[in-house]
Amino acid sequence: MEKILNAIFLGWNSAAECLWDTWSKASRSPRVVGILGPVDEGLLFRTAHSPRVFSSWKEVKESAAIDLVLDFQGRDTVPLKELPPGTILIPKEVTDLMGELCTVAQEGVKYKGVVETARDAVVTIDESHRIVFFNKAAEEMFGYSKEEVMGQDLSIIIPRPHKDRHREYVRRYVETRRGKFIDHTVDLTAERRCGEEFPISISFSVAELGGHLLMTAMMRDMSEVKAMERKLLQNERLASIGRALSFVTHEVKNPLVVIGGFARSLLRESGLSHGQREKLEIIAGEVKRLEGLLEEIQDFSKPLRLNRERLHLGPFLEGEISILRDSEICREVRVDVSVEGDPVVRADRERLRQVLVNLIKNSLEAMEKRGNILVKAAQGSEGHVEITVEDDGKGIPEDKVEDLFQPFFTTKPGGTGLGLPLCRKIVGDHGGEMSMRPRPGGGTIVTIRLPLEEEGEEDPPREVPSR
Repeated sequence: MEKILNAIFLGWNSAAECLWDTWSKASRSPRVVGILGPVDEGLLFRTAHSPRVFSSWKEVKESAAIDLVLDFQGRDTVPLKELPPGTILIPKEVTDLMGELCTVAQEGVKYKGVVETARDAVVTIDESHRIVFFNKAAEEMFGYSKEEVMGQDLSIIIPRPHKDRHREYVRRYVETRRGKFIDHTVDLTAERRCGEEFPISISFSVAELGGHLLMTAMMRDMSEVKAMERKLLQNERLASIGRALSFVTHEVKNPLVVIGGFARSLLRESGLSHGQREKLEIIAGEVKRLEGLLEEIQDFSKPLRLNRERLHLGPFLEGEISILRDSEICREVRVDVSVEGDPVVRADRERLRQVLVNLIKNSLEAMEKRGNILVKAAQGSEGHVEITVEDDGKGIPEDKVEDLFQPFFTTKPGGTGLGLPLCRKIVGDHGGEMSMRPRPGGGTIVTIRLPLEEEGEEDPPREVPSR
């Protein structure tokens, strides 16, 4: 076992304090057995236990085994010839330098700790595009451990189109010391270990150490911010559309009622020719269709009145699906329900039924009324429950998913394009979220995310403000 040296300090200053503090935290460092300084009656030898006063240096060296003497005083406190055989004396010039190095090291440890615990990802590369620093936030953001990336090329976290381009930027900066992104913050994309690309806000800085450049990037994941921006933009757009639709509905509804009334009245008259009756029936039918459209527009453009109640999703979904199974439209379709546990939400039963029926009808149309539908409910993360409606129909391209939630966008002949936007609005007014994605192997998965009922939760206001 390696021997730990017993050290004694001659005098005390900031350098001695720095070394004492550093050595006391490291198991293999010298052990400081005391501090020696002159007093009126002799030498004061301070230890961790209690101070003692000795009459001579001889008395000191006899009381403690000393291997190392560090001089922080600069006066001839101890003659060299009086040191025990084999003892090493470190003169003041050297101890001052040791103190400076120790202070720098402590500062480095302190600032490294600050960077390691920063919320933003911090990544440093050298001139050859190799990673030399990767903090904990970077590990969480990108999915790599520090051990995996140290010394690796930075391209592992750069999306494919930009890998070689970024390496060229670094090479050009090393040669010219000029770069347009240095000391600026820009919005870019990065790539996680799983291959997912995500938006980041990134700022670059450069430091020169020993004639070589170190380039550091501080990165913040902007996924949630961008999602919030999209949501706010969507809400503003829907609010604007809602106001316009409300005006149009008001202006169209009354004349439509009059036209429909006249058509139905004339149909009751006798003596109409076959052609006249056929035309009036077309008018009455179109009026009825437009009245249905206006009702959908009113639902979409006005605040919803939510009659919330405590709803056990298992029995609710089983009951609704059993009704649909018995209907003619599901004759050649298998509809299954899977519920994990007993998730409970506080929701408007009729509005939630409206959403569920709309989604299943969409699935039936996508499968041309033949195939499989699976409705699942399970408790998700952060106090939410997830309801999914999954079919094996034609599916929808991923780049068209958000279009389906835009009012009046439809892929169905004769569709109004208000069904899915209204469903998302109902879910949103319940404090939830609704999303859609292609199903691997074909088909579509729609996910509804609703807050679980909290213990002691009170009923919210019945009317939800318009978006």
